[in-house]
Amino acid sequence: MSELAIGSGVLGELGARMRAVGLNGRAFVISDDQVYPLYGEKALAALRSAGYTADHYELAAGEGSKSLGAASAIYDWLVEQRAERIDAIVALGGGVVGDVAGFVAATFLRGMPLVQVPTTVLSQIDSSIGGKVGVNHPKGKNLIGAFNPARLILGDTDCLRTLPPREIVAGWAEAIKCAMILDAELLDLLEANAAGLCDLSSPLVPVIVERCAQHKVRVVTEDERETGLRMILNYGHTIGHALEAVLNYDVLLHGEAVSIGMTGAARLSVERGLLQPAEAARQNAVLARFGLPTHFPLSVTPPKIEAVLDAMTHDKKSRGAELRWILLEQIGQARIERGVPWSLVSDTVAALLGLRSH
Repeated sequence: MSELAIGSGVLGELGARMRAVGLNGRAFVISDDQVYPLYGEKALAALRSAGYTADHYELAAGEGSKSLGAASAIYDWLVEQRAERIDAIVALGGGVVGDVAGFVAATFLRGMPLVQVPTTVLSQIDSSIGGKVGVNHPKGKNLIGAFNPARLILGDTDCLRTLPPREIVAGWAEAIKCAMILDAELLDLLEANAAGLCDLSSPLVPVIVERCAQHKVRVVTEDERETGLRMILNYGHTIGHALEAVLNYDVLLHGEAVSIGMTGAARLSVERGLLQPAEAARQNAVLARFGLPTHFPLSVTPPKIEAVLDAMTHDKKSRGAELRWILLEQIGQARIERGVPWSLVSDTVAALLGLRSH
Protein backbone atom coordinates (compact mmCIF):
# COMPACT_ATOMS: atom_id res chain seq x y z
CA MET A 1 0.00 0.00 0.00
CA SER A 2 1.19 3.53 -0.78
CA GLU A 3 2.49 5.77 1.98
CA LEU A 4 0.30 8.89 2.12
CA ALA A 5 1.41 12.30 3.39
CA ILE A 6 -0.85 15.34 2.94
CA GLY A 7 -0.44 18.72 4.61
CA SER A 8 1.00 22.19 4.53
CA GLY A 9 4.71 22.40 3.68
CA VAL A 10 5.38 18.69 3.15
CA LEU A 11 7.13 19.25 -0.20
CA GLY A 12 10.26 20.10 1.74
CA GLU A 13 10.15 16.60 3.24
CA LEU A 14 10.17 14.82 -0.13
CA GLY A 15 13.69 13.40 0.06
CA ALA A 16 13.45 12.34 3.69
CA ARG A 17 10.12 10.62 3.13
CA MET A 18 11.45 8.80 0.07
CA ARG A 19 14.34 7.51 2.17
CA ALA A 20 11.85 6.41 4.81
CA VAL A 21 10.04 4.16 2.32
CA GLY A 22 13.31 2.60 1.17
CA LEU A 23 14.02 4.39 -2.11
CA ASN A 24 17.77 4.68 -2.57
CA GLY A 25 18.50 5.10 -6.29
CA ARG A 26 18.52 8.31 -8.31
CA ALA A 27 15.43 10.49 -8.64
CA PHE A 28 14.05 11.51 -12.03
CA VAL A 29 11.49 14.29 -11.59
CA ILE A 30 8.89 14.58 -14.33
CA SER A 31 6.87 17.80 -14.30
CA ASP A 32 5.38 20.28 -16.76
CA ASP A 33 6.30 23.75 -17.91
CA GLN A 34 3.77 25.39 -15.59
CA VAL A 35 4.44 23.48 -12.37
CA TYR A 36 8.21 23.08 -12.58
CA PRO A 37 8.98 26.83 -12.52
CA LEU A 38 6.91 27.08 -9.33
CA TYR A 39 7.97 24.01 -7.37
CA GLY A 40 10.65 22.18 -9.31
CA GLU A 41 13.70 23.68 -7.64
CA LYS A 42 12.19 23.18 -4.20
CA ALA A 43 11.55 19.52 -5.02
CA LEU A 44 15.09 19.02 -6.34
CA ALA A 45 16.53 20.76 -3.27
CA ALA A 46 14.53 18.47 -0.98
CA LEU A 47 15.83 15.45 -2.86
CA ARG A 48 19.45 16.58 -2.91
CA SER A 49 19.39 17.48 0.78
CA ALA A 50 18.53 13.82 1.44
CA GLY A 51 21.48 12.68 -0.68
CA TYR A 52 19.73 11.93 -3.95
CA THR A 53 21.19 12.58 -7.38
CA ALA A 54 18.25 14.25 -9.10
CA ASP A 55 17.38 15.61 -12.54
CA HIS A 56 14.16 16.67 -14.22
CA TYR A 57 12.14 16.55 -17.45
CA GLU A 58 9.42 19.05 -18.40
CA LEU A 59 6.31 18.19 -20.41
CA ALA A 60 4.16 20.77 -22.12
CA ALA A 61 1.30 21.50 -19.73
CA GLY A 62 -2.13 20.22 -20.69
CA GLU A 63 -4.08 17.13 -21.66
CA GLY A 64 -2.30 17.02 -25.02
CA SER A 65 0.77 15.64 -23.24
CA LYS A 66 -1.16 12.62 -22.02
CA SER A 67 -0.13 10.62 -25.07
CA LEU A 68 2.07 7.78 -26.24
CA GLY A 69 4.21 10.35 -28.02
CA ALA A 70 4.93 12.21 -24.79
CA ALA A 71 5.69 8.94 -23.00
CA SER A 72 8.08 7.94 -25.81
CA ALA A 73 9.97 11.23 -25.46
CA ILE A 74 10.42 10.56 -21.74
CA TYR A 75 11.69 7.05 -22.55
CA ASP A 76 14.30 8.63 -24.81
CA TRP A 77 15.40 10.95 -22.01
CA LEU A 78 15.64 8.13 -19.49
CA VAL A 79 17.76 6.13 -21.93
CA GLU A 80 20.08 9.12 -22.30
CA GLN A 81 20.27 9.39 -18.51
CA ARG A 82 21.07 5.67 -18.23
CA ALA A 83 18.23 5.21 -15.79
CA GLU A 84 18.18 1.94 -13.88
CA ARG A 85 15.41 -0.09 -12.35
CA ILE A 86 16.43 0.95 -8.83
CA ASP A 87 15.94 4.65 -9.68
CA ALA A 88 12.64 6.40 -8.93
CA ILE A 89 10.30 8.39 -11.12
CA VAL A 90 8.91 11.39 -9.23
CA ALA A 91 5.73 12.86 -10.75
CA LEU A 92 5.47 16.54 -9.80
CA GLY A 93 2.26 18.08 -11.06
CA GLY A 94 -1.41 17.49 -11.64
CA GLY A 95 -3.30 14.55 -13.07
CA VAL A 96 -1.74 14.63 -16.54
CA VAL A 97 1.81 14.58 -15.18
CA GLY A 98 0.90 11.90 -12.66
CA ASP A 99 -0.70 9.68 -15.27
CA VAL A 100 2.05 10.02 -17.89
CA ALA A 101 4.92 9.72 -15.41
CA GLY A 102 3.20 6.80 -13.73
CA PHE A 103 2.72 5.06 -17.07
CA VAL A 104 6.40 5.57 -17.87
CA ALA A 105 7.36 4.20 -14.45
CA ALA A 106 5.18 1.14 -15.02
CA THR A 107 6.64 0.34 -18.43
CA PHE A 108 10.25 1.55 -18.63
CA LEU A 109 12.69 -1.27 -17.73
CA ARG A 110 9.56 -3.30 -16.91
CA GLY A 111 8.90 -1.11 -13.94
CA MET A 112 10.55 1.55 -11.77
CA PRO A 113 9.51 2.86 -8.33
CA LEU A 114 7.00 5.71 -8.54
CA VAL A 115 6.51 8.70 -6.24
CA GLN A 116 3.51 10.96 -6.76
CA VAL A 117 3.78 14.62 -5.73
CA PRO A 118 0.34 15.97 -6.75
CA THR A 119 -0.04 19.75 -6.95
CA THR A 120 -3.76 20.19 -7.78
CA VAL A 121 -6.93 19.62 -5.79
CA LEU A 122 -7.99 16.91 -8.23
CA SER A 123 -4.73 15.01 -8.11
CA GLN A 124 -4.31 15.28 -4.33
CA ILE A 125 -7.71 13.85 -3.55
CA ASP A 126 -8.10 11.45 -6.44
CA SER A 127 -5.90 10.84 -9.46
CA SER A 128 -2.56 10.31 -7.67
CA ILE A 129 -4.04 7.61 -5.43
CA GLY A 130 -4.69 4.01 -6.38
CA GLY A 131 -2.15 3.37 -9.10
CA LYS A 132 -4.26 3.91 -12.22
CA VAL A 133 -1.89 5.46 -14.74
CA GLY A 134 -2.01 5.84 -18.48
CA VAL A 135 -2.45 7.93 -21.59
CA ASN A 136 -5.39 8.85 -23.79
CA HIS A 137 -6.46 7.43 -27.13
CA PRO A 138 -8.48 9.44 -29.68
CA LYS A 139 -11.39 7.07 -29.02
CA GLY A 140 -11.37 7.52 -25.26
CA LYS A 141 -9.71 8.72 -22.10
CA ASN A 142 -7.20 6.49 -20.30
CA LEU A 143 -7.66 3.56 -22.67
CA ILE A 144 -3.92 2.76 -22.61
CA GLY A 145 -2.55 2.25 -19.14
CA ALA A 146 -1.61 0.12 -16.19
CA PHE A 147 -2.07 -0.30 -12.45
CA ASN A 148 1.06 1.06 -10.82
CA PRO A 149 0.63 2.21 -7.20
CA ALA A 150 3.11 4.82 -5.99
CA ARG A 151 5.45 3.97 -3.16
CA LEU A 152 4.80 7.44 -1.74
CA ILE A 153 2.07 10.04 -2.35
CA LEU A 154 3.06 13.45 -0.99
CA GLY A 155 0.49 16.24 -1.36
CA ASP A 156 1.50 19.70 -0.20
CA THR A 157 -1.68 21.74 0.13
CA ASP A 158 0.37 24.96 -0.08
CA CYS A 159 0.88 24.15 -3.77
CA LEU A 160 -2.84 24.67 -4.39
CA ARG A 161 -2.47 28.42 -3.84
CA THR A 162 -0.91 28.99 -7.26
CA LEU A 163 -3.72 27.25 -9.14
CA PRO A 164 -6.09 29.29 -11.33
CA PRO A 165 -9.52 29.63 -9.67
CA ARG A 166 -11.16 27.49 -12.35
CA GLU A 167 -8.74 24.62 -11.63
CA ILE A 168 -9.46 24.82 -7.89
CA VAL A 169 -13.21 24.71 -8.43
CA ALA A 170 -12.96 21.84 -10.90
CA GLY A 171 -10.93 19.83 -8.41
CA TRP A 172 -13.63 20.03 -5.76
CA ALA A 173 -15.95 18.09 -8.10
CA GLU A 174 -14.10 14.93 -7.07
CA ALA A 175 -14.65 15.78 -3.40
CA ILE A 176 -18.37 16.15 -4.05
CA LYS A 177 -18.26 12.82 -5.87
CA CYS A 178 -16.58 11.24 -2.87
CA ALA A 179 -19.30 12.60 -0.59
CA MET A 180 -22.11 11.38 -2.83
CA ILE A 181 -20.83 7.80 -3.01
CA LEU A 182 -19.19 7.31 0.39
CA ASP A 183 -19.65 10.04 2.98
CA ALA A 184 -22.91 11.91 3.58
CA GLU A 185 -21.33 13.95 6.41
CA LEU A 186 -18.65 15.16 4.01
CA LEU A 187 -21.38 16.62 1.80
CA ASP A 188 -22.56 18.66 4.81
CA LEU A 189 -19.04 20.10 5.18
CA LEU A 190 -18.73 20.88 1.49
CA GLU A 191 -22.18 22.46 1.37
CA ALA A 192 -21.48 24.71 4.37
CA ASN A 193 -17.96 25.77 3.36
CA ALA A 194 -18.09 26.12 -0.42
CA ALA A 195 -16.88 29.72 -0.60
CA GLY A 196 -13.88 29.17 1.68
CA LEU A 197 -12.91 26.02 -0.17
CA CYS A 198 -13.13 27.70 -3.57
CA ASP A 199 -10.75 30.49 -2.54
CA LEU A 200 -8.71 28.20 -0.26
CA SER A 201 -9.28 30.47 2.75
CA SER A 202 -10.99 27.74 4.78
CA PRO A 203 -8.88 25.90 7.37
CA LEU A 204 -10.77 22.80 6.24
CA VAL A 205 -8.86 22.60 2.95
CA PRO A 206 -6.19 20.12 4.16
CA VAL A 207 -8.76 18.32 6.32
CA ILE A 208 -11.10 17.66 3.40
CA VAL A 209 -8.28 16.83 0.99
CA GLU A 210 -6.95 14.22 3.42
CA ARG A 211 -10.44 12.88 4.19
CA CYS A 212 -11.12 12.29 0.50
CA ALA A 213 -7.67 10.79 -0.02
CA GLN A 214 -8.12 8.38 2.87
CA HIS A 215 -11.50 7.28 1.47
CA LYS A 216 -9.85 6.46 -1.84
CA VAL A 217 -6.96 4.66 -0.15
CA ARG A 218 -9.46 2.48 1.72
CA VAL A 219 -11.44 1.63 -1.41
CA VAL A 220 -8.45 0.83 -3.60
CA THR A 221 -6.84 -1.23 -0.85
CA GLU A 222 -9.93 -3.44 -0.85
CA ASP A 223 -10.13 -3.60 -4.66
CA GLU A 224 -6.82 -2.71 -6.28
CA ARG A 225 -7.69 -4.01 -9.76
CA GLU A 226 -11.17 -2.45 -10.02
CA THR A 227 -13.16 -5.67 -10.11
CA GLY A 228 -15.88 -4.58 -7.69
CA LEU A 229 -16.03 -1.89 -5.00
CA ARG A 230 -13.51 0.42 -6.67
CA MET A 231 -15.84 0.90 -9.61
CA ILE A 232 -18.01 3.21 -7.52
CA LEU A 233 -15.24 5.82 -7.76
CA ASN A 234 -16.30 6.23 -11.40
CA TYR A 235 -19.57 7.93 -10.43
CA GLY A 236 -20.16 10.67 -13.00
CA HIS A 237 -17.28 9.53 -15.17
CA THR A 238 -19.10 7.54 -17.86
CA ILE A 239 -20.73 10.64 -19.31
CA GLY A 240 -17.89 12.91 -18.16
CA HIS A 241 -15.15 10.97 -19.93
CA ALA A 242 -17.25 10.77 -23.09
CA LEU A 243 -17.70 14.54 -23.14
CA GLU A 244 -13.97 15.06 -22.69
CA ALA A 245 -13.15 12.66 -25.51
CA VAL A 246 -15.50 14.12 -28.11
CA LEU A 247 -14.26 17.63 -27.26
CA ASN A 248 -10.63 16.57 -27.67
CA TYR A 249 -9.95 17.33 -23.99
CA ASP A 250 -9.70 21.08 -24.59
CA VAL A 251 -13.14 22.54 -23.74
CA LEU A 252 -14.06 21.17 -20.31
CA LEU A 253 -11.73 20.51 -17.40
CA HIS A 254 -11.99 16.99 -16.01
CA GLY A 255 -13.88 18.10 -12.91
CA GLU A 256 -16.32 20.13 -14.99
CA ALA A 257 -17.05 17.13 -17.20
CA VAL A 258 -17.49 14.89 -14.15
CA SER A 259 -19.86 17.45 -12.63
CA ILE A 260 -22.07 17.25 -15.70
CA GLY A 261 -21.71 13.46 -15.57
CA MET A 262 -22.80 13.37 -11.93
CA THR A 263 -25.89 15.38 -12.82
CA GLY A 264 -26.70 12.78 -15.46
CA ALA A 265 -25.98 9.84 -13.15
CA ALA A 266 -28.22 11.31 -10.46
CA ARG A 267 -30.99 11.76 -13.00
CA LEU A 268 -30.63 8.13 -14.08
CA SER A 269 -30.68 7.09 -10.41
CA VAL A 270 -34.00 8.89 -9.93
CA GLU A 271 -35.48 7.51 -13.15
CA ARG A 272 -34.51 3.98 -12.06
CA GLY A 273 -36.33 4.45 -8.76
CA LEU A 274 -33.14 4.26 -6.70
CA LEU A 275 -32.70 7.85 -5.49
CA GLN A 276 -35.13 10.39 -4.11
CA PRO A 277 -35.50 13.44 -6.38
CA ALA A 278 -34.73 15.76 -3.46
CA GLU A 279 -31.32 14.13 -2.99
CA ALA A 280 -30.49 14.53 -6.66
CA ALA A 281 -31.55 18.17 -6.43
CA ARG A 282 -29.34 18.65 -3.36
CA GLN A 283 -26.32 17.25 -5.21
CA ASN A 284 -26.91 19.60 -8.11
CA ALA A 285 -27.33 22.56 -5.77
CA VAL A 286 -23.99 21.79 -4.10
CA LEU A 287 -22.31 21.55 -7.51
CA ALA A 288 -23.80 24.90 -8.46
CA ARG A 289 -22.68 26.44 -5.14
CA PHE A 290 -19.11 25.57 -6.10
CA GLY A 291 -19.63 27.09 -9.54
CA LEU A 292 -19.55 23.70 -11.26
CA PRO A 293 -21.72 23.02 -14.33
CA THR A 294 -24.78 20.78 -14.16
CA HIS A 295 -25.35 20.89 -17.92
CA PHE A 296 -23.31 21.71 -20.98
CA PRO A 297 -22.34 25.41 -21.04
CA LEU A 298 -24.69 27.53 -23.12
CA SER A 299 -21.74 29.58 -24.34
CA VAL A 300 -20.19 26.60 -26.12
CA THR A 301 -21.59 24.73 -29.12
CA PRO A 302 -22.47 21.26 -27.80
CA PRO A 303 -21.10 18.12 -29.40
CA LYS A 304 -23.38 15.87 -31.40
CA ILE A 305 -25.28 13.50 -29.14
CA GLU A 306 -24.38 10.56 -31.40
CA ALA A 307 -20.68 11.25 -30.81
CA VAL A 308 -21.12 11.34 -27.03
CA LEU A 309 -23.11 8.11 -27.00
CA ASP A 310 -20.52 6.42 -29.22
CA ALA A 311 -17.70 7.54 -26.92
CA MET A 312 -19.54 6.03 -23.96
CA THR A 313 -19.50 2.62 -25.63
CA HIS A 314 -15.69 2.74 -25.55
CA ASP A 315 -15.73 3.30 -21.79
CA LYS A 316 -13.54 0.94 -19.78
CA LYS A 317 -16.47 0.16 -17.47
CA SER A 318 -18.43 -1.51 -20.27
CA ARG A 319 -18.61 -5.26 -20.47
CA GLY A 320 -19.57 -6.65 -23.83
CA ALA A 321 -22.17 -4.28 -25.22
CA GLU A 322 -23.47 -3.34 -21.76
CA LEU A 323 -22.40 -0.31 -19.77
CA ARG A 324 -22.05 -0.68 -16.03
CA TRP A 325 -23.35 2.52 -14.44
CA ILE A 326 -22.49 3.84 -11.02
CA LEU A 327 -25.77 5.12 -9.60
CA LEU A 328 -26.92 6.29 -6.18
CA GLU A 329 -29.32 4.72 -3.70
CA GLN A 330 -28.95 7.66 -1.34
CA ILE A 331 -26.38 10.30 -0.52
CA GLY A 332 -23.29 8.42 0.63
CA GLN A 333 -24.28 5.08 -0.92
CA ALA A 334 -23.64 4.01 -4.52
CA ARG A 335 -24.23 0.83 -6.48
CA ILE A 336 -23.22 -0.74 -9.78
CA GLU A 337 -26.23 -0.87 -12.08
CA ARG A 338 -26.56 -2.86 -15.28
CA GLY A 339 -29.33 -2.92 -17.82
CA VAL A 340 -30.08 0.82 -17.95
CA PRO A 341 -32.21 1.29 -21.09
CA TRP A 342 -30.32 3.02 -23.87
CA SER A 343 -33.32 5.25 -24.57
CA LEU A 344 -33.10 6.58 -21.01
CA VAL A 345 -29.37 7.16 -21.39
CA SER A 346 -29.95 8.99 -24.68
CA ASP A 347 -32.66 11.20 -23.16
CA THR A 348 -30.42 12.03 -20.21
CA VAL A 349 -27.46 12.99 -22.41
CA ALA A 350 -29.75 15.08 -24.62
CA ALA A 351 -30.98 16.98 -21.56
CA LEU A 352 -27.42 17.60 -20.37
CA LEU A 353 -26.52 18.97 -23.80
CA GLY A 354 -29.51 21.29 -23.75
CA LEU A 355 -31.24 19.48 -26.59
CA ARG A 356 -34.26 18.59 -24.44
CA SER A 357 -35.77 19.90 -21.23
CA HIS A 358 -34.47 18.48 -17.93
